[in-house]
Amino acid sequence: MTTMNIFKKLTALITSRQLVLVAIVALVSVVSFARDNQRKTITPNPAFAGDVIAEWNQEAIRIVLAIPVPNQHTRVMAIVQVSVHDAVNGITGEFETYLPRVPAPAGASPHAAAIAASHHALRNLFPTQAASLDTLLMNSLAANGIPMSDPGIGYGINAATRILNARANDGAAQAQYDYAAPGAGLPGVWVPLTALPAILPGWGNMTPWVLRSGSQFRPEAPPALNSERYARDYNEIKEIGAINSPTRTAEQTQIATFWLGSAVVIWNQPLAQLNATSGFNLSQRARLFALVYLASVDSGIACWDAKYFYNYWRPQPAIQRGIEDGNDFTAPVAGWTPLHPTPRHPEYPSGHTTISTAMASMLQMAYGDNPGVPITSTITGITRQWGTFSQGLDEVIDARVYSGIHFRNSDVVGSRLGGQVAQFVLTHALRPCRGSGARCS
Repeated sequence: MTTMNIFKKLTALITSRQLVLVAIVALVSVVSFARDNQRKTITPNPAFAGDVIAEWNQEAIRIVLAIPVPNQHTRVMAIVQVSVHDAVNGITGEFETYLPRVPAPAGASPHAAAIAASHHALRNLFPTQAASLDTLLMNSLAANGIPMSDPGIGYGINAATRILNARANDGAAQAQYDYAAPGAGLPGVWVPLTALPAILPGWGNMTPWVLRSGSQFRPEAPPALNSERYARDYNEIKEIGAINSPTRTAEQTQIATFWLGSAVVIWNQPLAQLNATSGFNLSQRARLFALVYLASVDSGIACWDAKYFYNYWRPQPAIQRGIEDGNDFTAPVAGWTPLHPTPRHPEYPSGHTTISTAMASMLQMAYGDNPGVPITSTITGITRQWGTFSQGLDEVIDARVYSGIHFRNSDVVGSRLGGQVAQFVLTHALRPCRGSGARCS
């Protein structure tokens, strides 16, 4: 049977339809997460050979690596992992589904549903990857002893189809357009440094997944150009973030380079590592992966809302034009250049610290700040290791300063924003099923 015929057959099976969290809040969240994950624990079925959640998560990460814009990584991963969550928990009933639950057919395997949901979501998002995805599908089903007749396959396809349809008109396709900030050219106002367009000026207008709006946690305005805080951040980055900085150490340079990687790729590694040793059952793992990526995608939307609302200038033009800012403590440097190229979007707040903190905070709430094992991640041959999630988040804040692309206050504010989004997602999405409801019964 050809892979196309296999896909048609499967389609026919579709059914009818930290730093930022105060200690007490973090502690309550950890206890709550642990309590939720103790409910209705299911003994793993020895007939299943591997962790299908992790297997297909790694395939999704492999594919998103080819996407050049990190914001889009968060959306793809949310679609995949929420599809898996709804496929699994629609059958097991342990946690609320994201969309109203569709009753599962008798005998539907949640493992089959997870595999089929992953495959269907990825195949629709990346049709050019169809052949390799179809091969992985057949191998995954076979390795887990799942027959083609398992009704969980159709249920998983349906779950993914519903998520794809729900996000089809979310505004992501309209987020890239020509943009010029109001007042561009004035001191403090962002302007592009090249002829290339601004990156996704409409991303902050995209429909959030859990947040009520992209502006729900919009932070206060960035520091005034004549303020003491602005001068402090200006002079710090002018020295340590310059391409030829005499004070930046070799390790700080390495840290800056490491954190050029996508937050999704960096934090998915601890997610996968901790998942492998957590003892969580299938429903719990599907939920955690989905929560991490719901937090990541909504934090990106919230950050981009603020970026293009405030349109704050980047350190590179700020330092070159320091004479114009009205601050007696910010001496300009003609031709000042950062260690790494200035990104093509407004500076405030930091996108990386926002999304990193959202993802790490969700892991922090699941495993505690110190999970008891080293937290490691490797990007382009550089490996970083932290004892706690807080240490990793402190590092990304420093890294964006070392790179010369973000003022420290923007990193700190971004991190706070990411933590707020993660907390909101945890308390408003995919909650334990403690009774009847549209998403549980």
